[in-house]
Amino acid sequence: MTRRRRWLVATAAFAAAGLALVAAGCGSSNKSSSGGNTTTASSGSSTTGKTFTNFKIAYDTGIDFLDPALSYTVEGWQIMWNVYLPLIGYKHVNGPDGATIVPYLAQDLPKVTNGGKTYTMTLRKGLKYSDGTPVKASDFSASIVRDFKVDSPGVGFFGNIVGADNAKSGSISGIQTNDASGKITINLKAPQGDFMNILATTFAAPVPASTPAKDQSTTPAPATGPYMIKSYKPNKQAIVVRNPNFKASMFGGNVPSGNPDRMTIDIIGDDSVALQRTINGTDDYDFHQIPPDRLATTQQKYGDQIKVYTPANTYYFFMNVRQPPFDNLKVRQAVEYAVNREALVRIYGGLGQPSENVLPPTYPSYKKHNLYPYNLKKAKQLVAASGDKGMAVTVWNHDRGTDPKATAYLVSVLNAIGFKAKEKIINSAVYWTTVGNQATKAQIGFADWFQDYPHPLDWFDVLLNGNRITQTHNNNYSNFDDSAVNSKIESLKKQPTTTSSVNAQWAALDQQIMQQAPWVPFMNRQFTDFFNSDMDLSCYVNHVLYQFDFALICKK
Repeated sequence: MTRRRRWLVATAAFAAAGLALVAAGCGSSNKSSSGGNTTTASSGSSTTGKTFTNFKIAYDTGIDFLDPALSYTVEGWQIMWNVYLPLIGYKHVNGPDGATIVPYLAQDLPKVTNGGKTYTMTLRKGLKYSDGTPVKASDFSASIVRDFKVDSPGVGFFGNIVGADNAKSGSISGIQTNDASGKITINLKAPQGDFMNILATTFAAPVPASTPAKDQSTTPAPATGPYMIKSYKPNKQAIVVRNPNFKASMFGGNVPSGNPDRMTIDIIGDDSVALQRTINGTDDYDFHQIPPDRLATTQQKYGDQIKVYTPANTYYFFMNVRQPPFDNLKVRQAVEYAVNREALVRIYGGLGQPSENVLPPTYPSYKKHNLYPYNLKKAKQLVAASGDKGMAVTVWNHDRGTDPKATAYLVSVLNAIGFKAKEKIINSAVYWTTVGNQATKAQIGFADWFQDYPHPLDWFDVLLNGNRITQTHNNNYSNFDDSAVNSKIESLKKQPTTTSSVNAQWAALDQQIMQQAPWVPFMNRQFTDFFNSDMDLSCYVNHVLYQFDFALICKK
C-alpha cells in the first residue's frame, strides 16, 4: 500500500500456538470468543485536546512521493491526508462512518445539477496556506492541470471533466473558477457515480497555482491541513509539524487540529528493527507489520499494545498480457492453477484469507470464485499445450517486508511448471513507478491494492479498464484491455448508486475478468498496528481509507 486505502477495523483472537485473526465484515465489528486479548478501535470521541510534543514513528520504505499530485501509496497518503486538504473529504472517525464525505476547503458539499454532470462549490472564506498566502478558487483548477503536467497516476480520475484532454496546454475548460467569490464549477462529459469520492482524493487537493510542475517531495508545497511537511529525506526521515495558519474552528469540526505538535517519521528497512525500536521506546509506533516469526511472542508480552484490522485489500500477481509468455491465455490459466493460495497465506503468517477475486469480501458486490482450484498437473499440461514451455520469465517485486517471499514462491512455481524463472527485486520507493512504466516491460510481478475510496470503480476502472492504460504511472500492470470489459465498466460508471442489481453486475464482471486471468489474486490480508507502552490507545482511530490516523493519537 503498497497500494491504496485500507477498510474496516477487525478484532483479534490470539491462539496459544500463534496469532489467529477474525476479520470484521463490512459494517460490523465482532469480538472474539476465543482466548487471549481482543483489540478494537475506540469510538474516537476522546481523541482531541490531548496535545504532546513529538510522535515518533518507525515507518517502512514504501513512500513513493510526498507530493499530492504524485503519491499513490498508503505510506504517502497516510502522511498527507492531514497535510493537503481537498475541497471535500472524509470524517476523522472509526468504522463505516469514516466513509462519510464532508466539506473540507469548500463551505458545503457540491451542488450537483445538469443530470449529474455539473458540480458547484464555494471555498470557505479566509483560508490560507501554511506559508501565509491565500487559498484561491483558481488554485483548484491549476492543481488539476498540474496533475496532468506531472503525469500523475491520478489523471485517469479526471478524464471525464470537459476539456481534460487539453489539460497539458495549461487549462481545463470544464473547470471554471471565480477568485472573488470563491466559486468553483466542474462540468463532466457524462454522469459519474464515484466523482464525489474522486474530489475527496489527495490528487484533488489544491496547492498554490505557482507550484512547479515537477516533484516537490523534498521541497514540500505549502499545506492547507493541520500539519505541514517540514522536511523529507528519502529513505531516511520525514518531519511533519503544525501548520501555523490552520484554524480548526473554520472547518465546522470536520478537520481536527491534531494532538502531536510534531511527527518524526523514521524510515527503516527492517521489520524486526522497527519492532524492537518501538518496544524499546525509540519510536512510539511501528507502521511495519510484526514479522510472522515474532507474532506469538509479541502478543504474549505486549498484547494490549497491538491493534489488528482487516482493510479492503487484494494481494495479487499481475501477468502482462502484452509480454510473452503471458500473452497466451493457456499460460495465464496455468499459473492460476499452479499457485497454492493457502501456501501463500501461510507465508504471511496466516494473516489473511485466500482469494481468487478482484474485489475483497468487504464489498456487497463480492461473490466468491472457485475457478482455479490448486492443480499442478493441470498447470503443467496447459504450459505444454501453450508452446511456451522453457521460456525465460522475470518476476518483479520490491524489497520490503514479507512480499519478496511471495515472489520467491512464485518463481519456484513457474520453474515447476516448465519455465526458466528468476526474481528481480528493486527498492520499494521506486517499485510502482518502475513496473508502471511501459518501457520496463515487466512480464509478471507482485502487486497489492488498497482502496482509494469504497466503490467498485476504484478496482475495476483504475486497475483493469483498458481505456486507462498509460505509458508511465500505469496502474493496469497487466495491460488488460478487453473491449467488452471496458464497455461494461464505462456503462456501470454512469450508475449514480450501487443498487443490488448494480452490485450483481459488478460481481459478474469480476468473474468475467478472472476467466481471462490477467491477475492471480491470492489473498486478502490482515494487518497489525503496534505501539510502545507510553501511548494511550483509547485515542486510536483506524480510518476506513487512511487507516491509523496519526493526528488523533495521544500519550498516557
